[in-house]
Amino acid sequence: RWDDADLNGHLRNTRYLEYAATARLAFLIGEGWAPRKLLKAGFAAVSLGEEVRYLREVFPLEVVTATSRVIGLSADAARWRFEHTFSRESGEEAAVVRTLGAWIDVGARRIAPPPPELRTVMEEARAADCEVIASRH
Repeated sequence: RWDDADLNGHLRNTRYLEYAATARLAFLIGEGWAPRKLLKAGFAAVSLGEEVRYLREVFPLEVVTATSRVIGLSADAARWRFEHTFSRESGEEAAVVRTLGAWIDVGARRIAPPPPELRTVMEEARAADCEVIASRH
């Protein structure tokens, strides 16, 4: 999009975070957990922090693919860490976004373990190198 570029003509840094959030949403929808279903279950995803590593420039109209992995999960699945790798058409990695997040019980406004079905989705999506995250809630 025209507003994706910064003054240097590169993909804006904030777009990586927005595209990472879109990739997480696509993952959840693909697993049958659209936002409406999450809210009906009384849960929402919240971001607790994000880290971006920029590896290569991305220019306007360049096609970039995002791949997502669950690289961290607490024992109760209340907290999670996704890694989103953005690759150019050539296959070169352009950036890596790591997001630490949690499931929040919307009624209690507190971090909480997700419903059992969603917990199973997260556990089955764990990468081979997935780390155990401390659960504090």
